[in-house]
Amino acid sequence: MSGGDHRSFRSLLLAVPAAVRRDYAGTLLAQWFVLGSGLLLFHLVAERGSVDGFAYYQIARGTVSIFQPLVLVGLGQALQRYLPRSHTGTERLARRAILSQACVAGVFALGGVALSPWLARFLGLGGGAAAVGAVLIMLTGSSLCALAVAALRGTHQVARSNTVSMVGFGLVPLTAFALADRIDDFLILQGAGMALVAAWGAVTIRRQRPAPPAPHHHSEPTMRTLLRYGVRRLPGDIALPALFTYPTFAVAAVLPGGAEAGYVGFATSAVTLICSFFGMLTPVLLPRLSRLFHRPGRDGATVRMLTTLPVFAAGLASVPAAVFALLAPVLVRGFLGPEFAAAAGVLRAGVLAAIPLAMFYAARPTLDALLETPVISRLLLVCLAIEVLVTHAAQNVFAAPYAAVVALCAAATVLGVCSERLVVRALRTAPS
Repeated sequence: MSGGDHRSFRSLLLAVPAAVRRDYAGTLLAQWFVLGSGLLLFHLVAERGSVDGFAYYQIARGTVSIFQPLVLVGLGQALQRYLPRSHTGTERLARRAILSQACVAGVFALGGVALSPWLARFLGLGGGAAAVGAVLIMLTGSSLCALAVAALRGTHQVARSNTVSMVGFGLVPLTAFALADRIDDFLILQGAGMALVAAWGAVTIRRQRPAPPAPHHHSEPTMRTLLRYGVRRLPGDIALPALFTYPTFAVAAVLPGGAEAGYVGFATSAVTLICSFFGMLTPVLLPRLSRLFHRPGRDGATVRMLTTLPVFAAGLASVPAAVFALLAPVLVRGFLGPEFAAAAGVLRAGVLAAIPLAMFYAARPTLDALLETPVISRLLLVCLAIEVLVTHAAQNVFAAPYAAVVALCAAATVLGVCSERLVVRALRTAPS
């Protein structure tokens, strides 16, 4: 960055209220703890399960990432958007959403058990029905925990939401791994533990701030409001994790049983780690922006900050991306072991996707707060289609792992650039 860029960035930081900076720092630390736990599990699973066990664990994680949005039915974002606008019955609405999601998870699990032989073949899970059942338990617990965290964020219980996140997604998996001898048992214990943490989070939901007075044209949000907003965004909620997991599945389909799927999974996890800086903007900013845009009148400084945020995010993301690219062999050897040395090149290429993805994550809270129409959902679907098409086309030129990460970078570039343009347009045309 030039000197002018540094001054602009400093001005941008100073324009952010102290409470927002504090909540962002706490939420980012919680997310780092969760990601650190996940990276440690990468090492532990690779050490205990060797190449085959590592690939199996990657497939299980990818399965949960893909199917969790179906179980959540978009309620996570809806709670963070509408609970700050609720005036009466906030706690009741949040707990009703969690109970509804638990019912959906139960139905989904029963359907998965009925289809377990087919699902085991489709996902490439060698354990058959037992492996599918373990993944379904992990899916249920993870979904319940994610919704409890979203509800706590929507009621501005930031510290409590971070605690639930760290315990449910960080400590519980590590404890489950220490108690389990097999991957199947590890997944089952992890899912059950996360469900218990979600129940603890749900009973502690309390409104922390008085809601703003409702404009005459806005009614109290209801369960129907949450579902309408969430279901319309469900395709995008599925497409976003699919952008990260499709490369792993695509390589696993071309090279079944090979270690290459694990290489790609490790690269996408590195991208996720970098994007954690910016993904945490949504849980911190969305409830606040929802309240802000719910009231008449807007602060010009806030609008300018939101307009420039995606560009600054891309600049910041380029620094850790360069570090990952330079240190790829050392990182692979340290986390996975010397037998995974071939993953270094895949990591070096794939990590570049973090730069445009940072733009998307920085733009998303503004778009979610401002737009009723599911514009982001449509954009994510387009980018997923781009990734699929480029993956298959690039396999004619590159080896399967490299084709997958090249496609990820292409889709991420379209997503980041378009998101930045959408923010500029939305802030320009939104009513004052």
